[in-house]
Amino acid sequence: MPSARSPRYRPVYVLCLMVAVCAGLYLVTFGGGAIAAWVPDQGKTRAAARVLDVEGDRTSGTVDFEFTTGEGRTVRASARRRLFKPGAETGSTVDVLYDPRNPAASARYDQKPARVLPWCALALAVAVLSGAAAYRTRPGAQKPEPRRQGRGLRRS
Repeated sequence: MPSARSPRYRPVYVLCLMVAVCAGLYLVTFGGGAIAAWVPDQGKTRAAARVLDVEGDRTSGTVDFEFTTGEGRTVRASARRRLFKPGAETGSTVDVLYDPRNPAASARYDQKPARVLPWCALALAVAVLSGAAAYRTRPGAQKPEPRRQGRGLRRS
């Protein structure tokens, strides 16, 4: 007859399952967003830009900025405010990315998606560990049998 799990394991199972699901959702949402933001940045060049003007509000404004390319050419560009650094103010310096072949049309704020990757690694570890704990404490799981403490083989 299989041994039945104690009902006290049920809350642990539910908690571990919820933690695993939440960590997985975080990983998919923010990790996927970081990767989606990183892929278009390949082949672009970084530059420090000076913010010239900030117009409008957070959702519908624009940011005008100026930067110097690697070849020494000064470029003025504009970007939608909602895609720019939240605290950008006139006179501040921000990092931008641009395509060297067309710097004015391709310049945009460097969002630095790699900053999220350590948190995604932590979320992955939490999801795996809590998923394993949920698996071990699931309602139909067999309780491991205790090991026998023997003295070894007897010789006569």
